[in-house]
Amino acid sequence: MNAFDLNLVRSFVAIYETQSVTAAAQRLSLSQPTVSYALGRMREALADPLFVREQRVLRPTPRAHGLYPRFVDALASVDAALEEPHRFDPATTTRSFSLAMSDIGSMSFLPPLEIHLRPLAPGLRLEIQQVPVDEIINGLAAGKIDAALGHLPTLRGRGRSSLLFRERYVCLVGRRHAQRIGAMSVEHFLASRHVAVSSTFSGHRLAEDVLAELGVVRQIAIDLPYFTALPQLIAQGELVVMLPSRVAATFCAQSEVVMLEAPFKLPEFEVRLYWHPRHEANPALQWLLAQIQVALTRL
Repeated sequence: MNAFDLNLVRSFVAIYETQSVTAAAQRLSLSQPTVSYALGRMREALADPLFVREQRVLRPTPRAHGLYPRFVDALASVDAALEEPHRFDPATTTRSFSLAMSDIGSMSFLPPLEIHLRPLAPGLRLEIQQVPVDEIINGLAAGKIDAALGHLPTLRGRGRSSLLFRERYVCLVGRRHAQRIGAMSVEHFLASRHVAVSSTFSGHRLAEDVLAELGVVRQIAIDLPYFTALPQLIAQGELVVMLPSRVAATFCAQSEVVMLEAPFKLPEFEVRLYWHPRHEANPALQWLLAQIQVALTRL
């Protein structure tokens, strides 16, 4: 155990998260033999295989499962301690930040965020991840995700968050269809064929839940796992989809679609910025969170 060093812990965490020595080596910018050697030292020091190959991935043993959260906490503490004395300089940084958001989140958030960040930190890199909602909190805790943005009510109380803005749902329809029907009445809504988007990367279930409480049953014609196909799809005919107003406005600028007010009273919802308290002492993360709030609260 005297030869047990921090590099071994970093290799262990990378192998655990990627389930691959090769992928772990790429993440750490090391050679594959170096990471394999580190794994061998870990196995010898801990008297446990730690990972067992199943088909093409490495599955952690029970001992590895128990070690992982402790090692992640230890690395976060060490990294925070090392970075605290150093001033983060956005003007010269080449750091990469990982942000979790859905595809519709990217449409709303990335353009103003890019415009705001680029003059301040020209060398900064943003890595956008689509992470299933139920995996986001673990990604934030492990440091795999620096921050998450969106309507993610299941994350409230499980970390830190800050309100960016409040949103509401509207109906999106083709322009010619809107000219035919005028306003969206209850009768038009119930008679219409709808598109439902059920994405594991989005927390948008509020409209569906409210409609269910009102006893409103829609005729679902198409069920999509993502939002990006909607503008062209809706513009072609008489389909209706319910969307946050800012996303709908973006689609209206791209295609022959228009927004109509929903015929039911739907509550507003919150779009928030989420992070984990384990990493909030990091100066770089503090700067990023502040800039995101400045850029997006204007929305």
